Amino acid sequence: MPNVNKLFRRLSIRAKLVVAFCLFGSAPLAVVGGFGALHAYVLMSDAVRDRLKAGVVMKAEEIQRYLQSVREDVRFLSRLPTLRALADTPADAAGEQRRRAALVGEAFLSFSRSRPAYYQIRYIDERGREIVRADFDGQRHYLVAREALQDKRDRYYFVEAMATPPDRVYVSPMDLNIEWGEIERPHKPVIRYAVTFRNTGGEARGIVIVNLYAARILGQVLALGQQIGSVALATAAGDYLTPAPSEGGGAGASVLTDFPRELAAAVLSGRAGTIVEPGLRGRIVAFAPIFAREDRTEFWVLAHTFSKTEVLSSIRSLQLLVFALGSGVLALALVLGVIAARHFTRPITALIQGAEAVARGDFDHRVRVETNDELEDLGGHFTRMAERLDRRERELREARERAERKAREAQALYRIGTEILALLSLPEILQTVADKARELLRADVAILCLGAAGDGLSIGAVSGATDALRLGPGDLLPAAACAKVSCPEAVCPATAFPSFPTHVAVALRSGAREVGNLCVAFAEPRPMGAEDQEFLSGLANLATIAIEKSRLHREVATLARLEERERIAQDLHDGIIQSIYAAGLGLEECVRLAGEAPGEAKARLAELIDALNVVIRDVRNYVVGLGPEHLRESDLGHSLAELAHGLALNGLLDLDLSLDPRIEGALPPERAGQLYHICREALTNAVKHARASRVTLDARREDGTVRVTVQDDGVGFDAGHVRGAGQGLRNMRERTRRLRGELAIESAPGRGTRITVAVPTEEPAVPAAEPA
Repeated sequence: MPNVNKLFRRLSIRAKLVVAFCLFGSAPLAVVGGFGALHAYVLMSDAVRDRLKAGVVMKAEEIQRYLQSVREDVRFLSRLPTLRALADTPADAAGEQRRRAALVGEAFLSFSRSRPAYYQIRYIDERGREIVRADFDGQRHYLVAREALQDKRDRYYFVEAMATPPDRVYVSPMDLNIEWGEIERPHKPVIRYAVTFRNTGGEARGIVIVNLYAARILGQVLALGQQIGSVALATAAGDYLTPAPSEGGGAGASVLTDFPRELAAAVLSGRAGTIVEPGLRGRIVAFAPIFAREDRTEFWVLAHTFSKTEVLSSIRSLQLLVFALGSGVLALALVLGVIAARHFTRPITALIQGAEAVARGDFDHRVRVETNDELEDLGGHFTRMAERLDRRERELREARERAERKAREAQALYRIGTEILALLSLPEILQTVADKARELLRADVAILCLGAAGDGLSIGAVSGATDALRLGPGDLLPAAACAKVSCPEAVCPATAFPSFPTHVAVALRSGAREVGNLCVAFAEPRPMGAEDQEFLSGLANLATIAIEKSRLHREVATLARLEERERIAQDLHDGIIQSIYAAGLGLEECVRLAGEAPGEAKARLAELIDALNVVIRDVRNYVVGLGPEHLRESDLGHSLAELAHGLALNGLLDLDLSLDPRIEGALPPERAGQLYHICREALTNAVKHARASRVTLDARREDGTVRVTVQDDGVGFDAGHVRGAGQGLRNMRERTRRLRGELAIESAPGRGTRITVAVPTEEPAVPAAEPA
């Protein structure tokens, strides 16, 4: 086993402690902080988008409520008794008409004073003549004189309003007001609300129309962007009714030119939402529709546009804060690492200096360590060793011998570990451990026992005086566990003697599980100190590691063989067997053609020979893990076409083939080969089992997937009872699972079978396993 410490250049203990302190102090914080910052970014981004959307929706609903109140006002004016009386006045009663028109004018004027947003309130008769008109010029409300009233019969809004059902309120587009045939100046964009007016007899007598200052709506729209962002109002066709939100938006700007097609379609969809342009300098747009008409057939779009730098500034600040905190923690960890390294290495440095002094023969040198831990104890022991060194040279030699023995034991354990970890055979591992235990501890007998099947022990290996044993390797012990591990005075059932004078055993543990034990016995009494037992435990640990390594190696090898066997079985079933079956159908056809058309039979036999040669190459490819020969030489669509035509010809079936050219190159070769096998199995089942007269193969690419459908008009089966299906359906499901796709089987007795498989064009990422 390589020494990890030797992989890097020499570092002092102080440097290692500083690095460890920084690593273990900052790495968890970096991971947690990074994840927290990312999660907070996502949550705050969603919250910002929801807040922006809510603001736009509230403003749109406020404008829509205001427009609803305008519709109610128009209906209210159309129901005025004075207006109805005016409409019922006979045409020849001119004086009465003027008197009643004056009453209607007073009502209109009073209503105009209470609604300063209404630019005009008019009653236009059925011939298009203005009968009553109340105006507001921004400063005063007044009635237009009779001689100043105009004829509006040619105005589009009069014609459209007269054609509107009486229970509906007509709403005109937003445009500029025209007086006496010319656009009124200064420009006054208006929206007209009108309702058809009928007299008591139900006859249409004109319209009641209100001109609404569009500036009232546009002012509410623009007020939304006073604090941050820019606001625009657009028609359902995308034309801006207010200045465009983009910096380069000119006279011809619209939503369709201001945004990419997909984003513009979302803005003009008639639903509220938010869109985000890609890139750091992109925009965030919250939008909501405003329905001016009751039937909701036409609408405006209120769009509030923000720069990402404006909206996400707080999130950027959070990221900078996390980065600053991380940098601060790293700096703090570095400072604490240096302080801790100095604290821990100062007594070690003092001990090194004392050792150097003693090595020079300065036995008067004293080491003072006050750390209140093991290092302080080590310093005290060192000082006492130096004080007694003159008088107790023999003790020094014994200490040297103990140190050398420790070194030898450590080296021996390292060599033994390297040796047994290189072995894979369990008997060799067990025998090596037993031999080394007897040799290094100078024992007469060493026994290594393993847990047997059930609750018992068996002897795995023995070393030494085998004549002193009553059992050998492989024999079972009449005990569930070794009693000598917990009680040294217990009798070992494997020995022939009643007991050895000295017999010590330690357990082999893998986690909390005891897998066996290792024991050494001596024919002569001998004290077994803690060092000897520690060395024996070290051997037992090495034996446990080697045993577990051998077991895992066997399990991995078994699993690899099973996986390879399963792969070959699937490839043989879905590939070779289906190809051989197709060749068999072709040979049956040749038998039929031999008497009727020998020349055609000969040509067919040549094709079958080529097909069998392809089968031979496929067998070779499957053995080494390659794909089928067809896919190695041509693309997926061509291969599916050849497969379908061949099976349809051999099975005497009518074939409907539909291949989308976009499937070419949609899948990498390995995934295309898996899909090819699934299609071949489905087509072969239609030939072999369905007794069909027609089969359909449809392959297309849509929504990021390649979807293939195989359908026949055969006998069908009960799709609800395919749980115990054969190898073919199991292979189809397994291959679909590998492709992260979806497989659907639809069938019923007498109604044919339809098999659909959908495979994503890009293989989904497999989630990484969480660290233990």
